[in-house]
Amino acid sequence: MRTTNAHPAGEAARRWRAGLPGVLRQRSLVRAGLLLALAAAGYVASMVGAVWLPTFLGRTISLGLAPLFIGSLFVIGHDAAHNSFTPYIWLNRLLGRLVLLPAWHPYAAWVHAHNTLHHGGTNLRGKHPDFVPLTMEDYDRLPRWRRLLEKLYRSPLGPGLSYLISFYFGYLLFPRKERRPPLRRQFEWDRLLVCGFFALQVLGMYLLARHTSGLFLPPLAYAFFDVILPWVLWIQFMGFVSFIQHTHPRLAWYDDPAEWSFYHVQLKSSTHVVFPFPVERLFNNIMDHAAHHIDPAIPLYHLPQSQRLLEQSCEEHAAVIPWSLGQYWELCRICKLYDFQRHCWTDFEGHATSETGLPSLAFKGG
Repeated sequence: MRTTNAHPAGEAARRWRAGLPGVLRQRSLVRAGLLLALAAAGYVASMVGAVWLPTFLGRTISLGLAPLFIGSLFVIGHDAAHNSFTPYIWLNRLLGRLVLLPAWHPYAAWVHAHNTLHHGGTNLRGKHPDFVPLTMEDYDRLPRWRRLLEKLYRSPLGPGLSYLISFYFGYLLFPRKERRPPLRRQFEWDRLLVCGFFALQVLGMYLLARHTSGLFLPPLAYAFFDVILPWVLWIQFMGFVSFIQHTHPRLAWYDDPAEWSFYHVQLKSSTHVVFPFPVERLFNNIMDHAAHHIDPAIPLYHLPQSQRLLEQSCEEHAAVIPWSLGQYWELCRICKLYDFQRHCWTDFEGHATSETGLPSLAFKGG
């Protein structure tokens, strides 16, 4: 027997959204400008420092900071794509295109995959684009190489690779025809823009490297290395973050639109993973995720207060998870495959690894 939607969670989310103070939806050009300036300056400084700093240690530290600023800019672009970063639609679209470039994410493809599919079908198989769990039957039908890849995807170090192959290549850069955004011309131009930005990055780093002594690689090789490595590290972290935002032993997935409902799922299948300070602030509050999913109009700089209000008013249903390495390891151990009939997680042999009837369970306990 299939479980039905837990209506109390959906109603609680509706009440929270209806009662949210209007000030928490107000967009500020000044705050947006300051956040953008800090992130952009940090990104440029870290990339330039990775070549120009006089010591190997300094260059290494600078290169290690670059993925953090790519992530910070990406979250700003994510907010702009939701039209919640600044008060002006045209400016949000312009900034969204520009600040997603260091992440090499084409704007039109991102808006379609994230805003339309991810938000419009959160944790609904057939619409949600990333980290959708397979069933035992799906897994058994796969060829051996693909089963091995799925095991890697669901390992602690696998989410970055899954994000890269399944989502980034499969939905953003080289999507099949049915996955492409409706604005096809914008999609093509945005892909060209990403390619052009990559070429400018390499050229700029090459010109800097030519005038720097003591590098361990020739200038052109060093330019490619310095451009690609921060992006690869950021993709790994992006995959990890995207994975834990909607995957947990007490979070349900759905394959039947009739039992899926928007508010219920945004609250009960979106997590707030609490990282030590200042990790959440460095990534512009992206982990205050349930509040963002219930109301994407909330700017990133108002998300912490909004999330606190959500957890106070919907305490039973809010998925608040203090992060630890052990907790993450356990999540990856439990959440391999999903049984949509029993609504529980299973291992690769089909044995239940979580409680059943997840949509109707409160997050706390168990």
